[in-house]
Amino acid sequence: MASEKPIPLRAWYFRHGVPRRFYEELAEEGLLYAFLQEHCAQLVREDERFRQDMYEILLRCSPEPVPELERELLAELCAALSYFLEYTRPWREARR
Repeated sequence: MASEKPIPLRAWYFRHGVPRRFYEELAEEGLLYAFLQEHCAQLVREDERFRQDMYEILLRCSPEPVPELERELLAELCAALSYFLEYTRPWREARR
């Protein structure tokens, strides 16, 4: 038992069907993204944990893909890859 790896609370929450939240119901109705933009825009911009939680709910509970969310996720991925390429440039150029 001591050798078991602890399950993160987030994984446990989604696996055990803890009572649903208001955000999940909005996502199932296809309204969560608009709600977040209208009422929680500053919180989504400034709170990384909240933003990631909302993105996960949108991806998991929305009946259809949310194009705006996909654009935001792609922009984040693009920024991360650009940073990686810039960070590794000296090593890549040295190999040439």
